[in-house]
Amino acid sequence: MQGQTLEPTSEPAPARPRRLRPGRLAAILLGVAIGAAVIAISHPDKIWASLQQADLTLVVAALALNLPVIWLRALRAQLMVRQLGYRVPMRSMAPIQLVGQTSSTITPAASGDYVRAYLWRSSNGVPVRVGAAVVTFERLYSLFLMIALSLLLILFPRHGVIGWILVALGLGVATFAPLLFELMPTSLEQWVLAKLGKRRIMGRFQEGATVMIDQVRKLMKAPLLLAWTSGLTLVNFIAMGAQLWLVMLSLAHRVPITQAVAANSTSQVAGIISTLPFGIGSQDAILVTVFAGYGVTVSLAASAAVLMRATTTIPLALAGLAAYLMVDKPAVRPAMEVE
Repeated sequence: MQGQTLEPTSEPAPARPRRLRPGRLAAILLGVAIGAAVIAISHPDKIWASLQQADLTLVVAALALNLPVIWLRALRAQLMVRQLGYRVPMRSMAPIQLVGQTSSTITPAASGDYVRAYLWRSSNGVPVRVGAAVVTFERLYSLFLMIALSLLLILFPRHGVIGWILVALGLGVATFAPLLFELMPTSLEQWVLAKLGKRRIMGRFQEGATVMIDQVRKLMKAPLLLAWTSGLTLVNFIAMGAQLWLVMLSLAHRVPITQAVAANSTSQVAGIISTLPFGIGSQDAILVTVFAGYGVTVSLAASAAVLMRATTTIPLALAGLAAYLMVDKPAVRPAMEVE
């Protein structure tokens, strides 16, 4: 029509056939290699020998407990991210949690868990500094609770009712300990950040570190979040202890659930701070040592440690590798990256 200009219509480009990109192929090959390495270092011959003498029904029950363990960890991280003003749906959080858990077990001091911060950003737009703050607080707080629970269960339940009262009081103090820590002066962290800023190479990280510390402090001074996080973490520890309890039961040896939780938590601490992948060696040795203190024979405790690898380490590692392929990736790059 007269007086009108025709604007060119933009038709959507035809969909490209999905091809296996080199990056995805490399990730798959790396995943297969890591999975094979996990199975190899977990001594499959010893696992098979232990399975021959175990009640497989109870072993399968221990294996099934991995599902609530994964869900509890994902829910805990989800609450922390939400506390800082961002939302990650469970359909994204669960696979990302598995990926982070697998990467943390193959790196010293569980440092690989920080991959979750980048995956939260790519899938749900959570800033890396916020994600790093969540991972930092979650790792330190859960490790602190694990150490506290291990010591309390080893020292006090033998004293009866008074011992259990002390356990409850100790867990209460441990739950809200971050509130006291947050009240401490910030002079030390300010000194560290100032030193960091003076270095030419590290200076650009100073602002990010400052923001991350501020986010960590927000988590530390939220009492309701601390209560929820501690509750979920302790239930998670009990579930993992129940896995060990079922494994021991499958080997025709019954131990109190408190001993199973204490032994598992103590061995987990050794595995976290170990420099070896999956805490191989140190985690198993601590488990055997703690059980020896409870009167369990070394051979029986060693068989339990091997079966725990079969019911937790291997399936969770393989699930984490599979979950990496399920994690949402950005369909297109942001405009600022394209420009």
